[in-house]
Formats: sequence, structure tokens, C-alpha cells
Amino acid sequence: MPELPEVTTTAKKLNEILPGLEIVSVWTNYNSKYFYGKENIKDPKYFLNFKKEVVGKKIKSSDRIGKNVLLNIEGPKTILIHMKMTGHLLYGKYKRANLEEMSNGIREKVFGWVADESGPLQDKFNGYIRLVFELSNGKFLVLSDARRFAKVCLIKDGKINNHKDLKNLGPDPTTKKFDKKTFTKILNKKPDGRIKNILMEQELISGIGNIYSDEALWLTGIHPEEKPENLTAEKIGALLKNIKNVLNKGIDFGGDSTSDYRQPDGTPGNFQKHHKVYRRKEEKCLKKGCDGTIARKVVGGRSAHFCDTHQKLIS
Repeated sequence: MPELPEVTTTAKKLNEILPGLEIVSVWTNYNSKYFYGKENIKDPKYFLNFKKEVVGKKIKSSDRIGKNVLLNIEGPKTILIHMKMTGHLLYGKYKRANLEEMSNGIREKVFGWVADESGPLQDKFNGYIRLVFELSNGKFLVLSDARRFAKVCLIKDGKINNHKDLKNLGPDPTTKKFDKKTFTKILNKKPDGRIKNILMEQELISGIGNIYSDEALWLTGIHPEEKPENLTAEKIGALLKNIKNVLNKGIDFGGDSTSDYRQPDGTPGNFQKHHKVYRRKEEKCLKKGCDGTIARKVVGGRSAHFCDTHQKLIS
């Protein structure tokens, strides 16, 4: 799932491209009975109203809150896009096409969209187009989403902080306000919890997921199952510093493309080339002077990668 650095990369790049462009038309092939009656374009009735509300409106800016991309349009209205497991937003030239897809083990011909330019948009990970915004400059903003998990909805009143998908999110760890006092207060809410899961709980801290929690804990020498009550003030300060560092490094490298994520121009991010621990199971630990090996285990339903030597449980 795209985490804070990937969503930040997407929002920043779109903010350089989209402001001032008008949404000319919208298309989707999302359609799920599970979402009927819900605030999601996967409900065809909701999508019809969504389309009516956004077509003809100019895009003013692109922002990020947590793992959500926000497209602010005239109104004031905001299009909320949570890319979930395999979603990513792309920008370029596209055309209508007749495609083939597997459905219940049967290959069927379907109508869809394909990139109409050579280069990175042709990457196979960019070919699962589920949502298309045609723009006034003749180009398109599309959402590629292999597993169809992404969420898209419209916030009509402009009061984004009161929206149900945003109002309960924890603070952003990349901001100056997220200091040692704030971080300690969060950890004290679950003193006997597991630190890996606490870092990823979006209601406590927004934006951190599997990759960056593993990397920050490795840097700090903390086991993913460690309890916050066992951490010294010094260790908490070091973990805070490393969280900020790995997130900012992820942004600097354009995100992580270990899996599906791609930047809006279709190119992969590069943070996966700098992993110290994530997805390095059974490889030698890279910490200087450590002779450990990277292990993997499931912690609270999520995979955790850690060194079996310098990330020991305190108790």
C-alpha cells in the first residue's frame, strides 16, 4: 500500500501539473454491489452524482492528508482518493481501447483505456485503468488499480477535516508539531502494545505502513514487538528522529516501488533500492559491526522484518 512518502510524491507532482485545468469528463469501470448505497464511486448511482458535481470544474490544488490524495476543485469541493493496496495516479495521453480481462476464469472482451504515448506509462503495473479524468489540455489523469481496492469520493462542503475518512486520523509525523512530547503521549496510550502495530495505527499516527516502520525500527534497534513502556526517553527520541528521517528519505527518492506504486509520470520510485531491512529476509544485517541476520514474522496480522541480533526484545 502506498504510504506517506508515495502519497506525498503523488500529491506534490500533481500539484505541479493540474492547477487551472478543467475536468472535461469522467469515466470508471468500478462497480461493486458491496458498495451500493455507500459514499464511493464503486456505487453506480453515487458515481453519476460524482460525475455531475466534478465535470466542468477547474482543479485548484492537490494535497495530502494521511494516505489520502486530495484534489481540491471549484465549489469548494474536494475529490478524495485513497489508493489502498495497488492504486496509483498517472498523468498523460490515453485513448479508448477494446481489452481482454479474466472474469471467473473466463477471458472476456471489455472496454477500457490504454496509454497513448511511449515510455513509462506502458509499464505493466500502469495498465489497470479503473478511473479516467479527461482534462482541458487534452491529457488525462487516471487511476491504475490492479486489485480494485482504491476508494474515491467527493467532499462537497470543503470542510475536509470534518470528513469521516479524515477527522479521526492521527497527527502527521513529518510536521514540526510532531515532536517528542507528542510522540511520547501517543505511545503512552498503549504502553503494553506492540510498537510496530502502534506506528501503523492510522488513528494514532497517520501515514506510516509496513516499509517505513520496519526501516525506522531497524535503525533504532527496537524489536517490532517491543512494548512502549520498556522504551527509555532516549530511545523514544531516537525512534522519532529515525521515523522522520526514513519518511523524508522516501519522499526524496520518489517513494517505494517494491510493489505496484508508480509516480504520476509512470516511473518507479527508488526507495526500494535503499532498504536496510524490509524484504531482506535471511540476508546479512547491514548495521556496521552487527553479525545478525534479517528475520521475518507476522506481528498483529502484518509482516515485520528485523535483525535477530541488534533488535532484541527487552523483556
